[in-house]
Amino acid sequence: MKKRMRNRYSYTALLACSMVIAASVQVTGFARARTNENAFCQETKLNLAINADWVSGTENEMRPAAEPAGGLADVPANGSMNRPAAGLANVPAEGGKNRPAEEGSREPAVFQADISYFDDALFIGDSRTVGLYEYGNLGNAEVVADSGMNVHEIFDKKFTTRSGEKKSLEAILSGRQFGKIYLMLGINELGYDFDYTVSKYKKLVEKLCETQPDALIFLQANLHVTDGKSAASDIYNNENIDRFNQAVRQMADNRKLFYLDVNELFDDEGGNLAEQYTADNAHVLGKYYADWVEWILAHAVRN
Repeated sequence: MKKRMRNRYSYTALLACSMVIAASVQVTGFARARTNENAFCQETKLNLAINADWVSGTENEMRPAAEPAGGLADVPANGSMNRPAAGLANVPAEGGKNRPAEEGSREPAVFQADISYFDDALFIGDSRTVGLYEYGNLGNAEVVADSGMNVHEIFDKKFTTRSGEKKSLEAILSGRQFGKIYLMLGINELGYDFDYTVSKYKKLVEKLCETQPDALIFLQANLHVTDGKSAASDIYNNENIDRFNQAVRQMADNRKLFYLDVNELFDDEGGNLAEQYTADNAHVLGKYYADWVEWILAHAVRN
């Protein structure tokens, strides 16, 4: 009897020791898992910090350097008629520096397309894109544009779509896959802090890449203003326009993101908007938007 009791106690003690050891191993494994998880989170946060390193300040801290006085929003396209509202980029490399656009890029296969090229296209922009919509021929393209639109407000407004419904840009992007997206913003943002505006533009491009993975994205240069208007303004001048256009150009990779600079069509010899094309020194006359559309079609890229 005593021998049986001793054996029972020995078995019980052995079982208890085994459970203690198992529990210790489990706790140790859990602790290691938590350590690995924390390390991963820290690494992720570090990467995010590196990717955001090139932005001067945070979104909540940044404010416009000078509040734009209406920008170019309310200037008529043809000098006499008011326009109603129409219905990645190089990710920063380590250290927060942008990789040059030429690195790993190639010349796109450009061809002359017809108007059906726009059947699966989305145009996003300000008053210049409104002009393309009203005075040019964008075929069946969807257009998200309004006079005075800028990258700081693009997700806050609802736009009238081709179906007549009012939708936000986010709803439009999530509701349909496009084959091409044409983006032209930046002129109305010139009064804001430059780095802040570039960061907002880049976030918009990243959003387009994320929600439209199969779309070719055309980053359109902002149109120049005339020499007289440029010389008369400390904000809306061609030096500032070129500075922003250069930042946009550096985002192009010639694979998914393509840079289009229509200024070659309308510039004079000095690199300013030629006066014969405009009545307000900032927009081309209505009859020239058709030429602009033809220029875009002459720079089509195959999917």
